[in-house]
Amino acid sequence: MPNIVSKQNTHVIFIDNDDSYIRDLLAKLEEVNQYNIKIYSRSRDFFDDFELIKLDKKVTFIVFLSTNLETDEDNNDINVLDVLKRIKKINSQCEVILYSENDDINIVSSAFHFGAYTFIKRNDNLILRIENNILGIISLKNFLLKKDASRRFTRIFLLFFAGVTIILLIFYMLFPHWFSI
Repeated sequence: MPNIVSKQNTHVIFIDNDDSYIRDLLAKLEEVNQYNIKIYSRSRDFFDDFELIKLDKKVTFIVFLSTNLETDEDNNDINVLDVLKRIKKINSQCEVILYSENDDINIVSSAFHFGAYTFIKRNDNLILRIENNILGIISLKNFLLKKDASRRFTRIFLLFFAGVTIILLIFYMLFPHWFSI
């Protein structure tokens, strides 16, 4: 298998208490069947599954997190920033994109502080922004994988060159007459 992130090994997850809205939205997404998409209406259900996932550099997780989440047992709203922090604690490589109908600057700035990839306003352009962010993240992950592979190759080459140089120096010191003209 090539050392790249593809649409097939990209997991796109939506956490939104209005899962019917997300299902309608995904019906408009052209490449919906090429991604591994899951929808959760409760963050608790998401974490039950997410904590069991084995991490891999070639597998990308993109979580679209609504700022309007469910309520807990005491009828208190679940804090989106707490959910974001917990996602990043479980898998720091997971990209989290917040979306909402309103753009509360306090939530947005705090979300960036805690590792959110970006924020999307929930409007007519949402589907296009979802597609562009998914493709952008896949492209970024592939760039980082290629950069890492290039660094490994450079290190191996430098070690090989240093090894050959040391061997030649040893032979030069032991058998100087081999190198004289």
